[in-house]
This record gives sequence, C-alpha cells and structure tokens, in this order.
Amino acid sequence: MLARGMLSNFELRRTGISFFWIFIFLSFGIGMICFPVVVLRAARRGLEVWWEIVLPSLLPFFIISDLLMNLGFIAFFGTFLEPVMRPLFNLPGSGGFILAVSYLSGFPLCAVLTARLRQTNLCTKDEGERLLSFTSNASPLFMLGAVSAGMFQNPALGPLIAGIHYFSNFLCGVILKFFSRISPGHPPRSGTSKESLLASALRAFQKASRLTEQGFGALLGETIRNTTITLLTIGGFITLFSVLLGILQAVGFFAAITKILNPLAAFFNFDPSLFRPLLYGFFEITIGINEASKVNGSLLQQLMMVEAILAWNGLAVQAQVAGMVAGSDLRILTYILTRFLQAAIAVSLTCIFTCSPVQAILAISPRDPLVWAAVFLTGAITFCIISFARSFRKKVIIIR
Repeated sequence: MLARGMLSNFELRRTGISFFWIFIFLSFGIGMICFPVVVLRAARRGLEVWWEIVLPSLLPFFIISDLLMNLGFIAFFGTFLEPVMRPLFNLPGSGGFILAVSYLSGFPLCAVLTARLRQTNLCTKDEGERLLSFTSNASPLFMLGAVSAGMFQNPALGPLIAGIHYFSNFLCGVILKFFSRISPGHPPRSGTSKESLLASALRAFQKASRLTEQGFGALLGETIRNTTITLLTIGGFITLFSVLLGILQAVGFFAAITKILNPLAAFFNFDPSLFRPLLYGFFEITIGINEASKVNGSLLQQLMMVEAILAWNGLAVQAQVAGMVAGSDLRILTYILTRFLQAAIAVSLTCIFTCSPVQAILAISPRDPLVWAAVFLTGAITFCIISFARSFRKKVIIIR
C-alpha cells in the first residue's frame, strides 16, 4: 500500500517489469557460474553457427540491399510495384523489394530493411508493422539444405517444407490487409498511366538517392560499417540464446516440462517425445527442427512440427527482429501475433497436402489424429479473424 501511494500504476508496472528481468538475468548469471563447461560449449556452438552459416549467407545481402536503398533503387523500383502491392497487401510498392528479399535471404534481414524503409518515410507505421509481420521467412538454403538434406536426409522434402512456409506467410500478408488503414500521405494508386508512373518513379529516385549528399565511396564505407555492426549484433543474439538453451538443458528444465505435459500426451494418445522439439523450437529454431527430425512420430507429425517451428521463428529470432527495429517506431506486437496465425495456417496446409499426390510420395497417413486438431485450430482462428473484421468494418478500409 505504501509503494502504491508513492508510485503511480504505470510506474509500478514498469518497476515490476524491471525486477522481472533482473530476476531472469540474475538466474542466468548464477547458471553460468554453476555450469561453466556447458556455457563455454554453448557459446562456442553459437559463435560457430554465426561464423560458418549466418555471416557468409547474410553479409552479401546486407551490403547490396543497404546500398540499393541508399542509392534510391528501392524507391524507384517500388513505384512500379505499387499497382501490385496495393491490391494484394495494401502496402507501398517499395515493400515489394523486401518481400522478394524475404524469399531469397531470410530473417532478420527483412526486419532491418523494413526499419530502414520506415526511417526513410517510404511507408507508414501501420504499413511497416504489417510488412515486418509476413516477410519474416526462413532462408531457402536453410530449408533446402540444412533441414531437408541434412537433418531429414531426404532432399525431396525441401520444396514441400519451403513452399508451405512461404505460402503460409504470403496468406498472412493477405489477411493482414483487412486490418490495415490508409494514411492520407500514402494513398493507393489507381489507373496510373505508364508515363505518369515513370515520372513518379524518377521523382522518387531523385528524392531517395543519397548520392546527391555524399560520394559513392563515403556511402559504401558507411554501408559496410552499419552492416558490420548489425551482423555483430545478430551474432550476440545467437550466442546469448545458445548459452541460455545450454543452461536450461543442464538444469533439467526441458525434462521437467516434458514430465508435466506427459498426462496431456496420454490423454490425446500420442508420443510425449513430440513435446521436446516444440519446447526447443520455442527458444531456437535450428535445435527445435533438429529434434523434430529425430522423434519417433510419423512423417506427418514431424513436418507439422517443422512448419510450426519455422512459423514461430523462435525467441532467438524474435529477439533479433526486436533489436533490428529498435531504432524505429515500429512495434513487434503484430509480428508476434502473426507468428501464431502463420503456425496454424502452415500446419493446416501440411495436413491438406496429405490428401494430394504428395501423400503417396512422402508416405504420410491422413488418419493422423493431429490432422483434425490442426484443421479445427485453423478454422477457429479464421472464424475469429472474420468476426473481428466484420465488427470493425467501419474502421477497416479494404482495398479492392
């Protein structure tokens, strides 16, 4: 009562959050002291992942993408994509470049580009948050190489896993359009001629290009410096969560959660080992998918878990995304909520493929009990989305 009298409710909430994080990281520090060998191995593993996989795959994309944005190409190219992006997603054409990059590279590059797009005022806050939410794709090299060929020892699964992941995220973008708002400063284009479109593209190019302010050498040096700092930040996130997972595993956290969930597994009559990949995947995507490839369940169950983990991204990736947009006014609430939506859609799409010729190729059983659970979950989420859209129809503008 004394504390409540001295502090407002907002200050009490902020204080409670601060003490919560203090408790978390004090426990983390104690775990590092108690398990020094585990911490050393986990940190080395995280750094190896960053050095051998993340750095080589992301560095070229980061430099080229940042240069293209500073040179004005994205603003120029985005003007031509406006007639496509507006009807599909109610987004500016400049978001089309980020959408394309999301299929070529993966997270968290698109978070960096979306934040830059917002900082250069090429999109509104609402548009940036929605663009961030459905361009958080996994790398195609990761899905086609590491997951299908490496973990599952079946390269034929790669196109299926990647296709479902990309298409489910694409559908999330279409659904998010129905909750968008049109900013007065960013009206949708309609009926624009080729001449006026080209003129608009040239004006956007001249406005966005930074070559008028500084030379190309200075621009290249600034781009490389910013890219290096960004990649070092990503490496820090990867190493931190690798150590966190190592400590949680050493103290028996995952084993305890699995035992708690055993009665639930017995009730639904499926193998309790299926919880293990989801628990790992909740924190880190690579370890979770690797565990999913080792469980004793059917191939359908394995693919469903893989798609759910890919859609969720893992707390490690979500923390990276939050860190990459911290310098802008973009919030990640829409991004996190979309992860649940994409997980439901991706799992349902996996089940739908069991009724197609892919079933014969992959030997997936359509009578798996999780199929009906996934279908029900997606139906419930879709019903809630439609109901919400109808309730707020006056506040929502639909681009037709």
